[in-house]
Amino acid sequence: MENKNNTTLSEQKTESPKEDSLLPIVEKGLFFHDSYFEDIRKHFETAIDQILDTWGEATSVSDIMSSYRRIRERNLQQENQVMAFSEDDQNHKVVLDVHDFKSGDVKVRVEDNEVVVEGRVEKKEDDFKSMKSFCRRFNFPGKVNMEAVTSAMSSDGVLTVTAPKIPQAA
Repeated sequence: MENKNNTTLSEQKTESPKEDSLLPIVEKGLFFHDSYFEDIRKHFETAIDQILDTWGEATSVSDIMSSYRRIRERNLQQENQVMAFSEDDQNHKVVLDVHDFKSGDVKVRVEDNEVVVEGRVEKKEDDFKSMKSFCRRFNFPGKVNMEAVTSAMSSDGVLTVTAPKIPQAA
């Protein structure tokens, strides 16, 4: 009986840090129009192009997102979820398409030295109910200030996670 109580206590301890580590997601404008995303945009477009090439999807420069969204509608697999990385002197950034989960629940949290992004959405149609979800984990190279990680989402469902680097002593 004492063992059972210890298990319950340890379960409670492991659950509460996860809730405490949830990051707020700041809402921004459209990904291709909001200047907040300007530095990561090129990396995101390159990742979209790779998916479109894999699927043999023809694109026009003006309609790259529509072509990509058609692929996601046909095949909602993790390997078709656009994700890109960039880094500069101050930050590491991850940009991830979460458009398909925007109407549901998207969470970003820090666990130890990892950033975890999860999405979940349920749909009901008549008697049919479906649920989609994903979970992505990121480790950043070098020293990163995990307490200063931030996240922002464009109004069209593109999530950007920024992890500030810790400056190296000279």
